[in-house]
Amino acid sequence: MDGQAALIWAAGGVGKSWLSMSLAIAVAGGGRVHEWEAPKARKVLFLDGEMDQRDLAERVRTLIDTKAVDGVDEGALRENLIFCARQGQKPDANFYDIASPNSQGRIQRTAEAYGADMLVVDNLSTVADSLSDENDAAAMTPIMQFLLRMKQANIATLLVHHARKDGNDARGSTKLDTTFNVKIGLKRSSIASPERASFRIEFGKFRGKSDRSLEPVVWTLGDDGWSVEQDEDSLQDRVVAAIESLRFVSQSEIAEALNVNKSTVSRTMRKLDASGRYTKDGAITKFGQAKELRANPELAIEDSEVAAESGDEDDF
Repeated sequence: MDGQAALIWAAGGVGKSWLSMSLAIAVAGGGRVHEWEAPKARKVLFLDGEMDQRDLAERVRTLIDTKAVDGVDEGALRENLIFCARQGQKPDANFYDIASPNSQGRIQRTAEAYGADMLVVDNLSTVADSLSDENDAAAMTPIMQFLLRMKQANIATLLVHHARKDGNDARGSTKLDTTFNVKIGLKRSSIASPERASFRIEFGKFRGKSDRSLEPVVWTLGDDGWSVEQDEDSLQDRVVAAIESLRFVSQSEIAEALNVNKSTVSRTMRKLDASGRYTKDGAITKFGQAKELRANPELAIEDSEVAAESGDEDDF
């Protein structure tokens, strides 16, 4: 966690603020969100540019009462989670601006005065007033410098941002991407409703050891907290793409490449076969072609995918 930077992006109303607050509560209270667990309680400074303090407090209460964040030490949480909301400031006050070098110094001094180990900024559009054009790579340089400054101060930063109109990436220049250790996209799920957060979570970038918590899943916030279910449609698309790439000779290799269990790939392929979308025989044929290409690399076509070194054909 020390000094790392992460980005959560999504369209409006999908649930990025709910997720970012869940993570902040888990870190501040030594709790757990799904499979992500804070090993100990740490101080968190939360800069919010949209919501008022009462709404922020109500969301914290909701996330704790529903056990969306479990195992929270509420005493530590009250001590460690510090909110600074734009709507709680006086009308003539200058709120923090992560695009301004002077304001960056204020933020760092404030975080250090609280002893904060983590800074949450929700969101870029409302806490970067001096940013002239987020689509201009040069204009994003101060934001990158801010994130690097926090890293140097050993303060982990979670930045929340809006999605592009096409919903396929964060809005603005991609210059910042090199700065983030983790980049998470939230895409609206088919069961979303105005009353609750529901989204498919996708890791666009992850520098670290992969595990099952990075699998494509759908998160939904309900009366019993976060429910997390396998995203079957997305996984089927990825398995089909892997088979068609002719870079994998077995289910085991596909499972390793997609960072899921072999049983998950096997179950997905059975569903593909049952639906007629991709038959067992078709997959076996592709695995055979992949073996032939591996044995005769001069036959292979250029592809950006990297295959595993060996593997055996699996049964459905």
